[in-house]
Amino acid sequence: MIDVEMDRGVMAHPASTSGVDGHDVGSHGWNADWIRKGWSSGAPLLRKGFSIEKPVRQAVLRGSALGVYELRLNGEKAGDTFLQPGWTDYRKRVYVFPVDVTAQLRDGENVLGGLVAPGWYAGYCGPFGDKGYYGHDSWLSVELAIEYADGTSETIRSDSSWKGMPGPILSADLLMGETYDARKEIPGWDMPGFNDAGWRPVRVLDGEETAPGKIEPYPGNPVRCIAELPAQSVAEPKPGVHVFNLGQNMVGVVRLKVDVPAGTEIVLKHGEMLNADGTVYTENLRSAKAIDRYIAKGGGEETWQPRFTFHGFQYVEVSGFPGNPSLETVTGLVWMSDLKETASFECSNPKVNRLFKNIQWGFRGNYIDIPTDCPQRDERLGWTGDTQMFIRSASYLTDIRPFYKKWLVDLHDAQREDGGYPDMAPFMGRMGSASAAWGDAGIICPHVLWQAYGDLDFVRPWWAHMKKYMELICTDGNRHNGPDAVSYGDWLHFNSITPTRLIGLAYRAYDARLMTEMAAALGETDDALLFAKEAQQSRALFRDAFFKDGEVAVKTQTACALAIAMELLSGADLDQAQACLLQCLEKHNGYLTTGFVGTGYLCPALTKAGRCDLAVQLLLNEAYPSWLYEVNNGATTIWERWNSWTEEAGFGDVGMNSFNHYAFGAVCEWMFGSLAGIQPGSPGFQTVKIAPCFTDRLDFVKASYDSIQGRVAVEWRKTLEGFELDLETPVPAEVWLKSGVKTVGKGVHHFKEIK
Repeated sequence: MIDVEMDRGVMAHPASTSGVDGHDVGSHGWNADWIRKGWSSGAPLLRKGFSIEKPVRQAVLRGSALGVYELRLNGEKAGDTFLQPGWTDYRKRVYVFPVDVTAQLRDGENVLGGLVAPGWYAGYCGPFGDKGYYGHDSWLSVELAIEYADGTSETIRSDSSWKGMPGPILSADLLMGETYDARKEIPGWDMPGFNDAGWRPVRVLDGEETAPGKIEPYPGNPVRCIAELPAQSVAEPKPGVHVFNLGQNMVGVVRLKVDVPAGTEIVLKHGEMLNADGTVYTENLRSAKAIDRYIAKGGGEETWQPRFTFHGFQYVEVSGFPGNPSLETVTGLVWMSDLKETASFECSNPKVNRLFKNIQWGFRGNYIDIPTDCPQRDERLGWTGDTQMFIRSASYLTDIRPFYKKWLVDLHDAQREDGGYPDMAPFMGRMGSASAAWGDAGIICPHVLWQAYGDLDFVRPWWAHMKKYMELICTDGNRHNGPDAVSYGDWLHFNSITPTRLIGLAYRAYDARLMTEMAAALGETDDALLFAKEAQQSRALFRDAFFKDGEVAVKTQTACALAIAMELLSGADLDQAQACLLQCLEKHNGYLTTGFVGTGYLCPALTKAGRCDLAVQLLLNEAYPSWLYEVNNGATTIWERWNSWTEEAGFGDVGMNSFNHYAFGAVCEWMFGSLAGIQPGSPGFQTVKIAPCFTDRLDFVKASYDSIQGRVAVEWRKTLEGFELDLETPVPAEVWLKSGVKTVGKGVHHFKEIK
């Protein structure tokens, strides 16, 4: 295994919502045409020459695509991002991303170039249909705005005067892979002095496709290469087949370095695991081929990396290579939305430390423009349930503000007319019926973002939409929590069924409480009173379903965890739920049985019940099913299923078996909020609550979180007398110890807890 330290500093190239140097971009000012050359699955070369005759003060290049694009200027790539303009419901909006290219311009002749590939727009996208869900062909749109030193300006736009030619990228698809024939390269095509007399005029979008409704500045974090992973080993399980191990399940592409004869076709097959014979396991990818092909031009060392695809993999199977490749032949390039990392965690148990890294890597691999469920197979969708289950953990791991500013737009673009939030966003033809725990992302995500960052702009623009959702799920007979409720339930639970309706009732009451808090913060007094009343009524409905004849009727870990963690019960009712949860754990020898819904709430519920020791036990369990069982079996990311692989049965159901799924990594929230004890005392960490779970099972726990107020750092250690706690806080803090609550100001503090 290897470890790569990510930059926790400020992003080198922060995303801008207003262009570069204040230049605004919007649909009213966008006059560039949408162009392409031919109809194919590849990426045609597009070019436009122009002249600069006087000094330039600033030049900003803005691109967009129905598909994904790369822009070039005078032989160099413009910017350092990938897969722009990201994934949206293209019928409603598409984004524009600005790059300052002042330094790339030269006096006299210049050449603006572009490549455009199908991407999410016209390629294979998700497992529910064929390619081209949004459209059949990819299109590029470009504006280069030049301001001269004398105060005049000029704009170069994509239009019918551009020329195009097929290039070396023969095919490019996010799921299937990319094929590149280096023999078809056209040297200098994007440079001044190139003769394009044989190039043909481009086509302009004129009705065969539908232009997007809005063209807006990109609000999120663009995808960049955040790390490089050198190959750790290479094996030859079959003659002519070489398997490279990168030591880490990652998401991105491979940089290939070869020196082979012209015409040699090298095939790169990507996978997360190995078959028994040492070849790469790909059955779990379903219809996604995840195969890249490079055809060499010969004549010396060649270096290539795909532009318009990405894969989830730890292993790369190389075939077609003459001889024996060196380790330097393959290097993994890690792609992710460029988020500032804000968390560190370490404890005395190295397996728990590996678990934390697995959570980090699973998060990195699934935050590529949108929060996906998995990055490797033919899915990679913005499932709303997975998103809301993990967002609290994500808010510790990185600064997710721009990323979710973008995704909340995707979510509301997909909201149904009746107020129901979809199962996935961006829209992909499956709206769902306000499925419990999935649709509730529309309420939970804005609340989490407000709590983490203190910014009501994550709530205010969507308030009317959120209220409409609440109206839907609080009506009689709704499909969220009514008698005929339909949802995914406690997805992938371990032989422990929690009724769908009960889950819906829990979320209904929880949503109403969160809406009450947000309404009060917004100053919406009438709404606060309305939702407070609804929360009380919904809690009563949950209680009626949870109990029968005064006894707990739904005896599952998930049902009890929801009741406790969501604060749906009080008094003797709460006591019964807590006792039932302990019984459910004891019945399974202290091991979990929860699925996607229950897992994130299980350890917090035990902590609220005063049994932090049992939460720690769950974290440290090593037999099946548990987090450390995965670690013991070589996992470097979080698995989709508790039985994605077992010693007894091998690989799980190939119909749905990802080895990089972050939902069960939601325990990360508890690791920071309870084991280390770092919690917001008020929205935006204006004050801090420190409530660590001291345990004899660990010698120390050390964690830090770079809140928007500054770094909060906690380290506690076991001593002969009890525990010692060191705290660094940028704001006033309440420190919850067994000896009582202590209030301290900002600064560094030391505490002793005597047994």
